[in-house]
Amino acid sequence: MKEELAREFNQEVENYRKALIYYAQKREWETFQDKAGRMFDYIESIEFKELEHRFFTVFNLILSLLILAVILLFSVDFQVHQELLGLKTAFVLSAIAVSSFELYFFIDYRLYAEVKTRSYKKRRDLFVRNIAQDFSSYAAQSEQKAA
Repeated sequence: MKEELAREFNQEVENYRKALIYYAQKREWETFQDKAGRMFDYIESIEFKELEHRFFTVFNLILSLLILAVILLFSVDFQVHQELLGLKTAFVLSAIAVSSFELYFFIDYRLYAEVKTRSYKKRRDLFVRNIAQDFSSYAAQSEQKAA
């Protein structure tokens, strides 16, 4: 399934590239910028979905392990199993450390997503401007070769 999504993504980007070349050669810069903006939106949405998927895969795995550790802590009767009493402290400290990491991981991801969202318009405008600059020089080179 992942390979199919990658092929679909590559095909969509290739379609945008062909459209951008077409509009650059026609010198329809408003349409070009519109298409370049849509391409940026598409790439950003795919990137954000992939980052979110990876984050929640790791986050949910760690959270599941943490819940399992808590269940194990509460299910063991340390009065009956005195030999496990030494492991209780290590288990609790490990659970606290993993919880702290999980909280840090979650907050760090949320801050990253917020900063990325906040600077979206600026990054989009910069992308469109840079790609228009690249394609305008490409169109000029094409005209020189044709002449």
